[in-house]
Amino acid sequence: MTTQRLTIASSAEPGATLSLREATAVGRPGHAGRALLFVHGATYPGVMFDVPGASWMARAVADGYDAYALDMRGYGGSSRPDCMAEAPEAGEPFCRAEDAAVDIADAITAIRRRAGVSVVDVVAWSWGTMTTAFHIARGDAAIRRLVLFAPVYGTKNPGWIEGLSEPGQPNRLRAPGAYRTETQAQADARWAAQITAARSDAWRDPAILAAWFEAMLADEPGNAVRAPNGVLLDLWSAFNGRPRYDAARIPMPTLVIRGGADTTATRADALALLDALGARDKAYVEIAHASHFALLEHRRHALFDQVAAFLKSDGAGGAHGG
Repeated sequence: MTTQRLTIASSAEPGATLSLREATAVGRPGHAGRALLFVHGATYPGVMFDVPGASWMARAVADGYDAYALDMRGYGGSSRPDCMAEAPEAGEPFCRAEDAAVDIADAITAIRRRAGVSVVDVVAWSWGTMTTAFHIARGDAAIRRLVLFAPVYGTKNPGWIEGLSEPGQPNRLRAPGAYRTETQAQADARWAAQITAARSDAWRDPAILAAWFEAMLADEPGNAVRAPNGVLLDLWSAFNGRPRYDAARIPMPTLVIRGGADTTATRADALALLDALGARDKAYVEIAHASHFALLEHRRHALFDQVAAFLKSDGAGGAHGG
């Protein structure tokens, strides 16, 4: 597999650019004739899908795709606003689902042109399911099949409400500032909190954790990942039972898939999304002994297999279980 970074212009912001990671097969003449776009979540950029030792992009290339991973504006190698060089509290939250949806549209346009395809498949993770669905609900017909992995939709989540609200004021979002930072230790703790095994290494390899964070820090000036806080406004809405998009406007075959221990993308929320989807061809799959970070865990191969089967099938496929 060969990987390179492409730089594309943002249609929403003059002078701004988007970083689009591309992975293709070594020795294959031209492109594969099939393209798969990965859309990241709230905190971590597109390299999440190409971590050494756990690369979902590598699996997609092996399955016959040209694989792409986008960094939204404010993330990874894409344009960062000036406020991200200042103290977080000095600015206002930015990069809502509406903004990210434009970046997704730009990426799909670039991929179709570069790979010579009329449609793409999309795998979206976490907040990325919201931004991707927001884009599709506006009427994009260039997406063939959709995977909503660890989705955040619109069911009340008391744990997240407590974490995002002002202390003692559960109905009020805490003032978030322009962006937030996360160190490797913080990411480790957040991930470990969802692992129900007695030892976290029963579910994950510590070397993957280190490789993942090292890959992300390549686009950071310090030892922490920076992420825009507009997403917190989107999550506040969703976790209070107010979806950010109309799921009935999602028409293409769709797979909803999550880790069984995921406390962010809950079973109740995923099934509510499944019911609300407008797609006639849709399915739900749950991967046991896996968390919100299933794509980097030992059971990632079960996740990859389920998604690969869905993308190649004529029907949605899949079932409850895992």
